[in-house]
Amino acid sequence: MRLPFNPLLLLALMSECFLIYASVLVKVIEMPPINIAFYRIIIALPFFLVIANASKNVFRFPIKDMFLMIFAGVFFSLDLLFFNMALRNTSVANVNLMGSLACFILVPIGIIFFKESVKKSFFVGAVVAAFGVFTLVNGRGSESVASFYGDFLAFLSVVCYAFFLSIVYGLRKKYNTMEIMFFACIGSSISLYIFAYIIEGVVLPNGFKEWLVVCGISFFGQIVGQGLFNYVLGKVNIQTSSLLLLFSPVIAAIMGFFILGEKLGIFEILGIFIIILGVYFAKRESH
Repeated sequence: MRLPFNPLLLLALMSECFLIYASVLVKVIEMPPINIAFYRIIIALPFFLVIANASKNVFRFPIKDMFLMIFAGVFFSLDLLFFNMALRNTSVANVNLMGSLACFILVPIGIIFFKESVKKSFFVGAVVAAFGVFTLVNGRGSESVASFYGDFLAFLSVVCYAFFLSIVYGLRKKYNTMEIMFFACIGSSISLYIFAYIIEGVVLPNGFKEWLVVCGISFFGQIVGQGLFNYVLGKVNIQTSSLLLLFSPVIAAIMGFFILGEKLGIFEILGIFIIILGVYFAKRESH
């Protein structure tokens, strides 16, 4: 797979680094995971409002489009809910490894709804990657912090994330990143508040240190990380954007090892390489 230098690729790699660093912060804070997701969104909401509303009145957009952006936020809230819960039950590497599989959901969506073509290599890669997932979840090493339950939550997260990205991909042809992120954050914050209230009870961060970590999660994960990735999403086709998710498991494994001291079992490492190989086959002729 040969990828020529492209500023968009660099931006995508930066966004992945910020997103994964935010997931590392979720691992080190004791706050309930759904509450963390809620504060990640609600802290970022005023920032997106100020930037999005700077050049035009976003509240004069067509009602249908505003509703669609808010609806996308509901999918994103489910992504964060499952993502943060998964981080409490499996490794950072596994959660982000599952995230790299979004391409196998995004590409069919691109074919059906955006009339994009796909090569036969995609289906070969899908079979290889599916085998990698089977290896990953059935052969974890004894020293691994991963679990089947956590991996399953991560899988649910990536399904919701793929639907969120597909809606954003369509909207980016008409609206800019900040406009979409503002309305998506409205949908996400409302949904996450309801989920947090029902499942965990809404709580405040405990002290200055916890507030600092929560603000870091919001800044690195939502404002910079997700904002950058959604910007890139509007500049490339849906197949290329899904390819960029391939880098997340490698970055996550490195951060998890150096920051959290996470260890990967031999079968997890093997599963990672098999899945990366599968994504390689799927994407080598699709861009």
